[in-house]
Amino acid sequence: MVRPQTHFSSTRARRRMTESSKPMRGVPDRIGPRPLGLHLATAALSWTGAVLPGGVWLAAQRRGDPLMSIRDLADAAERRFARLNAGIQAYHGHPYRRKEPEKPVVWRGNGIRVLDYGVQPRPDAQPLLVIPSLINRHYILDLRPGQSLMGYLAAQGFRPFLVAWEDFGRAARYTTIDDCIAGKLEAALGIVRMLTNRRPIIMGYCLGGLLAAALVARRPRDVAGLVSLAAPWDFHAGAGGFAPAARHAALAVEPVLEALGALPVDWIQTLFYSLDPFRVIDKFLAFGEMDQHSPAAEAFVALEDWLNDGFPLPAPIARTLLNDWYGNNTPAKGEWLIGGKPVRLDGIDSKTLVVVPAADRIVPPSSAKSMGEAIPGASILEVPNGHIGMVASRNAEAQVWQPLTAWLHQVL
Repeated sequence: MVRPQTHFSSTRARRRMTESSKPMRGVPDRIGPRPLGLHLATAALSWTGAVLPGGVWLAAQRRGDPLMSIRDLADAAERRFARLNAGIQAYHGHPYRRKEPEKPVVWRGNGIRVLDYGVQPRPDAQPLLVIPSLINRHYILDLRPGQSLMGYLAAQGFRPFLVAWEDFGRAARYTTIDDCIAGKLEAALGIVRMLTNRRPIIMGYCLGGLLAAALVARRPRDVAGLVSLAAPWDFHAGAGGFAPAARHAALAVEPVLEALGALPVDWIQTLFYSLDPFRVIDKFLAFGEMDQHSPAAEAFVALEDWLNDGFPLPAPIARTLLNDWYGNNTPAKGEWLIGGKPVRLDGIDSKTLVVVPAADRIVPPSSAKSMGEAIPGASILEVPNGHIGMVASRNAEAQVWQPLTAWLHQVL
């Protein structure tokens, strides 16, 4: 019988891991996948837990069940770690770097810019004010050439304006959802109206769709319509999604919010991790075996760079998100207040399209669909994509963007 060992690292393995973890010269270091320590710990516990006290290997040995030797288990774990490390290092050293497109900034406030994506717009071009989520950066909607919803909308004859949320800095401790909607977004709406002399259609993605709906409900006479892309309304509808993790996270993050005045990016990414702890590990195992010069590898890196980018979420907004929306489901209950007034979708009479991705694991489809059911006369478009795939995948144009623009042309 092979004697169980208490560690797996050999001198050879340690040397190989150390050499492969050296950064490539001349290439700026990337961080991620975030939080990197959590993903590595998950892999370690998964791949070595079999021989820890209470693990399946020792339990099977006590029962006399035949299993692979402890050395075989150690070797298998070492090979997996080497593959995972290779994938992460390949990502860190990949030459792709996104170049921020030079779009005119038509308005800037604390924590917000409004970018004009109109390319020599016609005087009669319909303006669109597009609002992304507050959690991730705006450029998922303009990831890279050929993978840009904003560029596609401009090419279809619209004049899109994109809200770019930014780090709120010291003001994060005091910035609320009310500030974002009644202050910043209403100001952005006024700027777009002044520049175009037309009422824009308000389009929101993810939590940006929730902000867009509230903006339309507050300023119905200043808008021409509403488009919601994978936006939650009933936060308790459907199984899965963020609701269970967010409700449990609310108490855990409160000391952090009190101390820092904001929720750090790695804490936000931990919430995404809770949806599927092994997803990132599997992705990077596969990426390490990919042709690093292929278009698929570049697409992977572009998306991962966006996923690992971000800024701290202001503490009051984090509390609203975790306690009020996910915890108490205040939007669907009619208890979400802005300026003391409830946000009511049943009073919206603007033309509305609600796009529901069927494969969404972040916002359950029934949660996104509930917004369309709450707005009288809203059109609901169900698409086969996932939450990010609906705006950034190779199938997005045919499955989402084309029917979206067809609806826009139809209602104008």
